[in-house]
Amino acid sequence: MPRRVTLIRHAAPMTSADVDPAEWRLSPAGRRAATALGPRIPEPAALASSTELKAVETLSFATGRAAAELHLDRRFGEVVRPGEPYDDDHRSRRLAWVEGRPDDRHRTWESLAQAAARFQAGLDDFDGDVVVATHGMVLTAWLVSRGVVRPGAEAGDFWTRLAFPDLINTDL
Repeated sequence: MPRRVTLIRHAAPMTSADVDPAEWRLSPAGRRAATALGPRIPEPAALASSTELKAVETLSFATGRAAAELHLDRRFGEVVRPGEPYDDDHRSRRLAWVEGRPDDRHRTWESLAQAAARFQAGLDDFDGDVVVATHGMVLTAWLVSRGVVRPGAEAGDFWTRLAFPDLINTDL
């Protein structure tokens, strides 16, 4: 029997080059948008999140549940990108990765296949339906690995159209 997987791309955070992105909190508009997701969250389902604060807060605001009530798992975190600067090139650098066009900028990054496998391993811990608050690049990589989104330019188009927040339902 198929299991429902509901993916939530986190809501808009307050960004800062001086703060680790894993610690970015939601902006006021992001909190309102996350709260508005509430009626779209399927029940019953396990509630899981990346450990990054913006994802945890998104799921907390959407469900009205405290972080302590959520299953937090690093495997649902964004693509591992050691040392990536938050600069004017971050979008084009990330788009190239999502489209499967890695270059010297990505030499220390996790691969598409590694990111998707890590994410799948997190999902494998659940028996029933699950809601996962996560991040745009890793959820795109996982959807490509499952054949839901085609690789290349289609993956890039999918990723660029994701909203803050966004909700995607699929079966596993």
